[in-house]
Amino acid sequence: MPQFGGFDTATAANFGFAILSDIEVFMLLQAAQGDQRTNVLQAPKVTLFNGQLATVQDTAQRPFVTGIIPVVGDFAAAQQPVVVVLSEGTQLSVQAVVSSDRRFVRLTLVPFFSRIGPVETFTYDGETTTDTGTIVTGPEGNEQGRDNTVISQRGSTVQLPTFISTSVSTTVSVPDGGTVLLGGIKRMSEGRTERGVPMLSKLPYINRLFKNVGIGRETESLMMMVTPRIIIQEEEEANQTGYPKSQ
Repeated sequence: MPQFGGFDTATAANFGFAILSDIEVFMLLQAAQGDQRTNVLQAPKVTLFNGQLATVQDTAQRPFVTGIIPVVGDFAAAQQPVVVVLSEGTQLSVQAVVSSDRRFVRLTLVPFFSRIGPVETFTYDGETTTDTGTIVTGPEGNEQGRDNTVISQRGSTVQLPTFISTSVSTTVSVPDGGTVLLGGIKRMSEGRTERGVPMLSKLPYINRLFKNVGIGRETESLMMMVTPRIIIQEEEEANQTGYPKSQ
């Protein structure tokens, strides 16, 4: 099984011949190879004053129990869970300053990308309860043991999530209506597994009849495009009302 891609090459050593129909050949090719692509596009907009700091956030919050606090009272004891909420998604902080000639915009961009990875669990040893069951007696009425003895243990489980984040901080000058592209955030994972018959899978030319190769590849590219547009209040009022702006 390759580390990435999810291919199964456990039956690579099986060898045989069969006559397949057109439908069976099509189904075989579909099962032997696959390609899956997903594109996610988000286009939020925000309007801000000159020099103001704005934040655009598109995240999903997931709660996790990361700890337990014992609570002891009069003739009672309990456990209070510690809940931590982690945000998963995209967050962008931007500050825009317009130049004096109203032709360029200086943008200070701080994008923050976060996602939650594998979540591990850890269990504390807690209370142990033993059910003695029923007494088993012998022919002479003496006790020989107990039947249906059940031992149950109760504990507290906490979660240990993996929080993965990527952040970039930069300042650029962009003309009015221009677009700045923030790229270079690319991840690629690749795995390769080869299985076959010993000795025969190493022979040139005919080794493909006695081996199987599984290749798994995962590629993730993340890009962000920001387009500033300068809005002059007098011009917008004139466009909305239909009257020219005052001189």
